[in-house]
Amino acid sequence: MLYMIFGGSGSGKSAYAEDLAVKLCPGEKVYLATLTDIDAEMEQRIRDHRKMREGKNFRTVEQGLALESLDISGERLVLLECMTNLLANEMYSPEAKQAEDIPAYIMEGIRHLKEQAEDLIVIAQDAFSEVPMDPEMRRYVKASGRVNQMLAKEADVVVEVKFGLPLVLKGGEILSEVESR
Repeated sequence: MLYMIFGGSGSGKSAYAEDLAVKLCPGEKVYLATLTDIDAEMEQRIRDHRKMREGKNFRTVEQGLALESLDISGERLVLLECMTNLLANEMYSPEAKQAEDIPAYIMEGIRHLKEQAEDLIVIAQDAFSEVPMDPEMRRYVKASGRVNQMLAKEADVVVEVKFGLPLVLKGGEILSEVESR
C-alpha cells in the first residue's frame, strides 16, 4: 500500500505518519531520510526527528537523491520523510541527475520503493499557502504541486494533517482496518 501524508509546516504530519507506521508494522521498519544536513537549523530538525522516532523500531537510511537506486527489497514498511526535501535535492543538488521532468522522475523512484516494500508512507509538505514572488520559488512550488498530485493519484491512502488532526481524503476504509488492529 502507498500512503501519502501531507500538511503544512508544524502540522503534526510527521508524528501522525510515524504513529501510522507503528500501527502498520510494530517490528523493525525503515525511515528513509531525505533531509540534507546543510546548516545549524537543518541539524536541529534532524535531531528533533530522531528524538521523535526513539523507541519506534525505525532503522534510518539516508538518501536524498536517486530513489531508483535504493535497494530496500524485503522491507515490510518504509516511511519516506519527506517529498519536499527530495524534490529540492533533485532540483538543486549538483549531484542530482537533472532529469528533464523531475516530478515524473521522482515518481519513478517512488514506484521503485513501492515495488520492494509492503507498505510505503510518504510525507509531503503543503507548499501552497503563499504564492512566492521569486521565479525560481514559483518553479519549485509548481513542481511540488505536480509531484504531490501524481503521488495522491497513485496513493491508496491520502491524509492531510492540520493542527495535529488528520483529515482522510482517500482510503478511509483502509485506515479503519489499520485502526481496528
